[in-house]
Amino acid sequence: MDVFPSFWKLEGKTVLVVGGGDAAVRKLRLVTRTPGQVSVFATGPIDAEIEGLRDNGRITLVAGALRPQDIPDNTAFAIVATEDDAEAEAAIAVLKDAHVPVNAVDRTDNCDFVVPSIVDRDSVVVGISTGGAAPVLARNIRETVESALPEKLGALARFAASFRPAVAGTIPHGKQRKAFWEKFFDGPVSDMVLRGEETAAREAMLSDLNRHDSRKQVTGDVTVIELDPTQPDLLSLRGLRRLQRADVVFHDARFDSRVLELARRDADHSAFTDMTRTISDACTARGKGLSAVILTLPGTAPGEMFETLRHGSAARETVPAVRFA
Repeated sequence: MDVFPSFWKLEGKTVLVVGGGDAAVRKLRLVTRTPGQVSVFATGPIDAEIEGLRDNGRITLVAGALRPQDIPDNTAFAIVATEDDAEAEAAIAVLKDAHVPVNAVDRTDNCDFVVPSIVDRDSVVVGISTGGAAPVLARNIRETVESALPEKLGALARFAASFRPAVAGTIPHGKQRKAFWEKFFDGPVSDMVLRGEETAAREAMLSDLNRHDSRKQVTGDVTVIELDPTQPDLLSLRGLRRLQRADVVFHDARFDSRVLELARRDADHSAFTDMTRTISDACTARGKGLSAVILTLPGTAPGEMFETLRHGSAARETVPAVRFA
């Protein structure tokens, strides 16, 4: 990564924006969604939308250049979004002297951070960045992500957060809690929330919690994913989901980070050369209530592997390779 992604907490903070034109308007549409205070400085003509934000009390507008004394102590960062080179250079100099992080639109050499293309689903926020190299590409990716994420995804996150204390109190063991939440997000209760049926979802969630038996042992599972390591983009959606929820990933040594980084950050990884030993280790993990993935090349999993995995009551699944010709 050329840049490190992070999210700013703006409660009780101030954001400074320099500029009064189209570029400033675009940035203000983003920062005014946050709880932060926003101060705008502009020496030239001011867009009517910016004046409307001032009239609504959402921003403070100063018709003049940014000065050192205009920078409050609680300033989080500044965005310089003006096409006037002289105004931009003067503002950047003032901000740098005050050690305020700066994003300068179309002036990447002056940027301390980049503002990504944003997908906003309330409490769920996705940022897509090319490090300033190709903003149009980031926008295209954002449009793809926008179409894939339900509008009420933020409501689903808030719903889950409201039940976290109850779930933690009812299900004290970490593995069981993880299994409960995985079932929740893949199940009918989350679908109710996404449809806007929160009252029914709340009743169903309480029913699920009341029926939960903490004494019941968590069952593990094993998924075999067949994939050509030279073509990681052929990993199926089902394979990706299984990989991202796995506790343990056993992989052929020929797989590199392009595939392995798709797994959970806290998953255990183990490269193998002996398939028989791997099958045994996967079954052991399954017996401990863990989700295991065996990542192997197409056609290399022997038939006896599946016979071995068939024993026991835990789930097992094979995700075949996607073939391309």
